[in-house]
Amino acid sequence: MKKLLIPTDFSENASTALDFAIDFANRYGSSITVLHSYHLASTATVMVSVEEMMREDAEAEMAVLLNQIRPRLQNGASVEGKVLRGDAVGCISRTASAGDYDLIIMSTQGATGLKEVFSGSTANGVIKHAETPVLAIPCGFQFQALDSIVFAVDEGGLSSPAPMAALLAIAKAYSAKVHVYHKDTGEDDKGIDPTIDMFLESVEHSFHYELDTDKIHDSMADFAEDYKADLLCMIRRKRSFLERIFHPSATTREVFQIRIPMLVLHDDAE
Repeated sequence: MKKLLIPTDFSENASTALDFAIDFANRYGSSITVLHSYHLASTATVMVSVEEMMREDAEAEMAVLLNQIRPRLQNGASVEGKVLRGDAVGCISRTASAGDYDLIIMSTQGATGLKEVFSGSTANGVIKHAETPVLAIPCGFQFQALDSIVFAVDEGGLSSPAPMAALLAIAKAYSAKVHVYHKDTGEDDKGIDPTIDMFLESVEHSFHYELDTDKIHDSMADFAEDYKADLLCMIRRKRSFLERIFHPSATTREVFQIRIPMLVLHDDAE
């Protein structure tokens, strides 16, 4: 967890993602990159001057924000700011990939207006297009240390330990227990793949099989509530049980409905 990317529109809601990032950074001595993007669809001359004003305003706000963050950093943690021209999803995804970031932390709703619309659609797009793990913080959620994590899995395994890195780092940082949740889909269900147990070996974890007939979303929400989960983790891949249940995307739809932060990991295992 050495490099954290935090998109922001400078709204109050976006500041919650920063609270998480600062706490993570202080535990790991991480570097934080705060990213803001601005963009106007028109390329007309009159809009060029407006866009320049947007850039100058964003850079001024970024400077203020960085000055507020730096005194809160400890353990060698550092922060930098980036102001980029372009749509939010593209800027975030490209920056995460080019900079080899370990985690994107972002809120799911924020301000509107001339600034980028920092909303569920942005979080949705980033989850779909970025290969970096995404920690999505729901609107109105207040930062708190993590004690209980629900890791919802289908019957598929993992291609390697790499997709688990963010989950393991978070669980270790807070000494949180991971409750592995699996909903049995019937007689053809193969259960939890052994690779999940193998890759979770370094943290405290337990396995739970759900057999009731409730919809997967309702069942998962009830399970998270029963175990007082502070974080829900899911895996997004091209073809998976969860993807089919939450068509068109299990993880991106879940972002809009879960009341606790959600960590989305990416893996290409079948």
